[in-house]
Amino acid sequence: MPVIRTPAEKPDWLRWSAFGVAEIHDASELERHFHDAHEYWLVFGGRARVLSEGVIHEIGPGDILLTRAGDEHDLIEIVEAPLRCFWVEDELVGRKRPGHLHHPGDD
Repeated sequence: MPVIRTPAEKPDWLRWSAFGVAEIHDASELERHFHDAHEYWLVFGGRARVLSEGVIHEIGPGDILLTRAGDEHDLIEIVEAPLRCFWVEDELVGRKRPGHLHHPGDD
């Protein structure tokens, strides 16, 4: 099994469209957005209040935040800084646009 460090290195059988490690100190570092992929945050440090699929959750070490493709999510508040997580965006679906997407008129 290969070791990969960037999405560009992924084998053709891996369906993830993006992944990485985040260390977030302030909620303003992330804006409300959605993806054309399901996204998973595997939290290993810190605590935060997040919005996912219209519901506010408090997350911390050991939690996995799941957000369906097309549903908005946002970091509302860092409760214990920094929030540390490994995140994965699944295979692109629908219009298959990569990255953070915003509805018209979103700030």
